[in-house]
Amino acid sequence: MSSEDVAAKLPQLQGAATDLSPKQRAGILKYLNILLHADGGKFAQSVASRLEMTEFEVYKREEDGKTQVRAVFEGVVSEDMLNAAENMHGGCSMYLIDICSSIALVALSITLHNDARFVSQAIHTVFHAPAKIGAKLRIVNNTISFGARTVSARTEIWDMTNRRLVASGLHNQMQPSAPKL
Repeated sequence: MSSEDVAAKLPQLQGAATDLSPKQRAGILKYLNILLHADGGKFAQSVASRLEMTEFEVYKREEDGKTQVRAVFEGVVSEDMLNAAENMHGGCSMYLIDICSSIALVALSITLHNDARFVSQAIHTVFHAPAKIGAKLRIVNNTISFGARTVSARTEIWDMTNRRLVASGLHNQMQPSAPKL
């Protein structure tokens, strides 16, 4: 899928996101394209490729005035996401938390003109209710903190068909150590 195809699928930017430079927008689009639409049979690519970003907002948090990002994705539970009990697999929920919160965190990094790269340190997940095949999912991601060494985001996966919370997660990422040769 080309960058133009991805750009056509992006929602209207909201809040301070309208002030992003073309270079910042291109950087966010590039990362979104890599995670959701990469070619070559990457892990769970069939799941990621069916997600659609429906909201993207850059805003100042009221409590401390710090810049944060909210990114919302939607998708539908399909057969390749199910466990043996015909519910969305817990590993699939964690995968959705991982990639969607990572997109929000990279978008915040780009927004703050910080070229830092991070890797997952921990994903704390709570499973609340099952999601069945055909359920429409809404994955709401909010960045929480952005420090020099660690960053965090909170994610909620909602079953919009049955109006219930499926899973919630807290994703912490850290800067990787330099490789030792």
